[in-house]
Amino acid sequence: MDSYYISTKLIKNVCFGLCDFQTSLKKETKDCSRNEQIEIAHISGLFFRNYFLINHLANILNFKKNSDEFIFLGLLYVNNAFIKKVDKNKMFNDFLQMIIKKQYTLSREEIYYIKEVINTKRTFDFFDVKKGTLEYYVLRFNKPAWLIKLLTRQYTSKEGFKILYEISSMPEQYCSISYLKTFNENQNFKKVDEGLFRYLNDTSVRKEEEVHNKTLYLTQVGYYQAMKEVKNVENGNVTCFLGEYNSIAYDFLNKFADKNNSLNYVAPSFERVFKVFDRLKDYNLSYLHLNEGEESTLIAILKDQQDFILYSPRSSNIELFRKNPEYGVYFQVDEMDKIINSIRNGLNEIFNYLKVDGELLFILPTINLKETKLVIEEFMKKHQEEAEVIKEKMYLPFKEENSLLYYALIRKIK
Repeated sequence: MDSYYISTKLIKNVCFGLCDFQTSLKKETKDCSRNEQIEIAHISGLFFRNYFLINHLANILNFKKNSDEFIFLGLLYVNNAFIKKVDKNKMFNDFLQMIIKKQYTLSREEIYYIKEVINTKRTFDFFDVKKGTLEYYVLRFNKPAWLIKLLTRQYTSKEGFKILYEISSMPEQYCSISYLKTFNENQNFKKVDEGLFRYLNDTSVRKEEEVHNKTLYLTQVGYYQAMKEVKNVENGNVTCFLGEYNSIAYDFLNKFADKNNSLNYVAPSFERVFKVFDRLKDYNLSYLHLNEGEESTLIAILKDQQDFILYSPRSSNIELFRKNPEYGVYFQVDEMDKIINSIRNGLNEIFNYLKVDGELLFILPTINLKETKLVIEEFMKKHQEEAEVIKEKMYLPFKEENSLLYYALIRKIK
């Protein structure tokens, strides 16, 4: 099985927005062994962790973005600088043959320059990029320019770069216990609170058997703490609205799972939250209802006013940048205004289904102020006679156990 060939197909799927990384990995490696799947994920992951560096070199060579030659150049760099699976001279000659067929003309000096660049991990040091410029930080952190500008303008420059450093590094990893499962701390996991564990190794927790067999799920401390602020509900109606995958859906189940409660999960797209809904179906709970719908169509789903609603709509999901390096490639920043308007309208719509004295937890895995604090400020101006904010908190990743999220807990008072 040619790992580089399959990696090329996987990378194309992501770059052209055909599907996300995990979906593409599952699709393209369905006939591969477990070890081959791990290797392909590693190769593709390294490509995306160095995507903006590869893009910079491709621009120098006038390669079209995400073209075959662009991707080959990236895989050449991944092989020669990191993996070294294929003989680097053979792979480089194959690359030269490809660009000749594509009718690119490179001088001897350019060929030497490319060869030097792709054989070192600190490639951006080769480029004529001035330290301290936006272009430099795009290469330094492998993050899109819009994200760097957002973080250094909405926060102080010092805070912005601290955030960039944290989301470019391996985060502290925490796990919670899945519903109906039991687990005790061991040499890999240390208990930090009831049902919450910190992973003690520097590698990804996803490879651990406890996560693979769904005993534990990867979460943020902020999600755990936010749900602890929510009051308990007995003999009531509770709803979790997910605009995209979010592990807080499992914290919601752990808190409210009771045969005397009616639990509703709603998502605009089952595909976007498939991982959550697939696990929830395994529990086969008669009082748990999975629904596909928008905020504007909840009238057809929720028969009664709700005692509690967890609202986590689609957002810029800045937290995903620290886990999925490819996210910076396929997220369309042009959609940001549309996302903000959708969050604003959805929050007002969701509030209508909350009963008096009921609570609404608005929670997002992002720290963009326009999607979070400013939305809540506008909401409270509109509903100042009907609602009160019980607690509001922004988690920055260099504080608060490395969490990156925002939440506001709101009570309906009238």
